[in-house]
Amino acid sequence: MRRAFLAPLPIVFVLALSVPGSAQPEEEPELIPTLRALTDHVTGAAPLGEVQIREHGKAIQEGIKGIGASAEVVEAAIELVRGYDANVGALFINDATSGGIPRKPEGGLELHRALLAVQQGLIDHAYTPENLERFGEILDGAAFGTSAYFPGAVPEEADPDATHQVQINASHPPAWGIPVMYREDPARRPTGCYLAPGDIATVTVPPELVGQGFSVRVGAHSWDLSNKPRILRLDRVSLVYPIDSADTPVANPLGGGIYIEVPYEAEQGVITIEIRGAVRSPFLSARSFDQTTLEEWREVERHHPGPWADFESDKFMMQVPTEWIYQHDDPVTLMGDWDTALDCVSDLFGLPRTRSKTVLYLQVDVVLRGGANFPGYPQSNFRYSPTKLTGGRSNHWILRGPQHGGEIIFHELGHSQLFTKFRGEVEAVVNLPYVSVLNKGFGVDLDTAFGRSFSNESISLDQAAIMWMVTQNFRDGKPMDISNSERNEVRYQHRGYGKYVEVVNLFGWEALEDFWHSVQLDYLDGIEYPRNSDPTDSRILRMSRAAGADLTPLIHFWGVHPEDPEALKRQMAEAGLQPSPLIHDRLLHYLTLIPMSGEEFAEHAHTIYPEGVREGNPLYGVGWYHVWLPKYEESHGRAARAALQDIIDTYFPEGRPEGP
Repeated sequence: MRRAFLAPLPIVFVLALSVPGSAQPEEEPELIPTLRALTDHVTGAAPLGEVQIREHGKAIQEGIKGIGASAEVVEAAIELVRGYDANVGALFINDATSGGIPRKPEGGLELHRALLAVQQGLIDHAYTPENLERFGEILDGAAFGTSAYFPGAVPEEADPDATHQVQINASHPPAWGIPVMYREDPARRPTGCYLAPGDIATVTVPPELVGQGFSVRVGAHSWDLSNKPRILRLDRVSLVYPIDSADTPVANPLGGGIYIEVPYEAEQGVITIEIRGAVRSPFLSARSFDQTTLEEWREVERHHPGPWADFESDKFMMQVPTEWIYQHDDPVTLMGDWDTALDCVSDLFGLPRTRSKTVLYLQVDVVLRGGANFPGYPQSNFRYSPTKLTGGRSNHWILRGPQHGGEIIFHELGHSQLFTKFRGEVEAVVNLPYVSVLNKGFGVDLDTAFGRSFSNESISLDQAAIMWMVTQNFRDGKPMDISNSERNEVRYQHRGYGKYVEVVNLFGWEALEDFWHSVQLDYLDGIEYPRNSDPTDSRILRMSRAAGADLTPLIHFWGVHPEDPEALKRQMAEAGLQPSPLIHDRLLHYLTLIPMSGEEFAEHAHTIYPEGVREGNPLYGVGWYHVWLPKYEESHGRAARAALQDIIDTYFPEGRPEGP
């Protein structure tokens, strides 16, 4: 198992494949002449013109599925890659491709596109379990030079005789409660071992894993990036080998971390496996059955040569470049903080704190997985540059802890939890988990946590309430706009989930936690509520039961009106749920917040936009405030007060109810 990046096989070897009179198959595979011609071009033996290169590139694209069909084709393809790496320079490292390659073909990059297709084709079609057995001698040592860029170089040779024993959790039992995203996908278990580019390692498992749906993955970056407009690394860099025998050979010309993928409903428990022919990579284990101590981390783990480091607890997992962490002193506290954050999320939605697999799985990449942020297993929403050095101590907030900047991650994690919502809240209430993380988990005051949950610390509960009360819809006694238009008043806005934070303000986190736990229990009893359109009155009633008070006036204020107020009122009475003096007092407080002049409106606008109110889309956000700054006047304030007074009179006709 020896890596060979840059030294191409001697040209005489290539020529020998077609020496007249030598034994040849009756029909030479179609790709071989093209691969040889490009090899002769990059080595200088027989330079080609642009048109010829383009034609050869087209032939490769059309025949790429056959690149792993025979030893001759595989060997010719690997020889081409070696020649290109040695004479032109590796993909994404040489001058022509270091800034990436446009997905849409453009002139001048024909050769590089051909090599991109060859290398991706080898990964997709040549590195199969069958081919490792058939062509092992050819694939052994076939390292792509681009691996030095991504996923990274391994600075020392793997000892083919070194064997690492590692423990993994080989259980992925049925999950409790409402299904969350990726629940039934295999659970990925790090081994702390890394396959050097071009090497072939062997993973040995106990009999109970053989033929049971387990597999070995080489390379943690498993998303297919073929939809990206610019190619910044190979689109697919991860390979999976099913465990169909006690010994599973694995290979990857790019190298990669070695993981065991555990199928859904497996319950084999904690088992020990052996990996031969790989190097170690940094691994901080905070798992219940194996916890890395600070001494072990500082003296041993962070110094391993694998270019990616794994961090895993029973609730959280991530991979970051080793270059970020080899001077990182205390990941034990870091992992504890991540576990604390995820306990808050699980509590909020009434789910067990320890689930079938990690609640959150993060990794960084050279490019985002999609055109925007997405949930995922792994969630891959943060970029990094392989060429930017940090001296072993990155200041990325992921390594400082979830309390330092997790609004994007917890927004996307919120989506993945598939919890129930009022209509129109899909892109609003998913910000609520981060409020819980900051406030309940790390003691940040509720207003600040609310503001930080969606990138504007200036928006407190009071300011969010004002942002709703100054609108025309509020003045007219209408619900918040949830249309699929720029007039929407809920999505991506604090006022869109302010109702929940106000429930916490008045009744504590337990009110929401008990509510969503009741939804989980109902699901297990066969009662399933529409995830993104939970019936309004039913939801208000069930939330009120959890809070121990009639929440109707509070939720009505925040722009969600009951559909049958009289029927809902009767149901509240039957459930023994009384009007709340806390809500009454809060509504009176809102009355005092309404701007009653242009000056007061301007003060509010500059509070939520301290950097200044500027032009923008006039239908929402700062652009809306820019339009209304010269328009808002006392009449608008009076109309808002009248609308709020009407809510108070409707739900509290006899004034403040008795109670604490």
